[in-house]
Amino acid sequence: MDIAPRFSGSASGLMNTGSAPAAIVSPLVFGHVIDKTGDWTLPFLGTIGLLLIGAMLVFWMTPDEELPGQGLTVPLAAKAAKL
Repeated sequence: MDIAPRFSGSASGLMNTGSAPAAIVSPLVFGHVIDKTGDWTLPFLGTIGLLLIGAMLVFWMTPDEELPGQGLTVPLAAKAAKL
């Protein structure tokens, strides 16, 4: 994960959390739109639109900027004292 190397687990979890509901809902929406319109064009145009939005958002990410709190560390002794 080049965007957040120290938070790659959190980033992967967030992406999977967002993609799972979309994977469940999109076939239902796709089928409903086809049933109502009788045409496959509109669902594919919607998919293309979402892909273009995603492609634009990729250029908005800045992997060279440090995330807030990324440089903070907790000394091992402080962690052990809490136990």
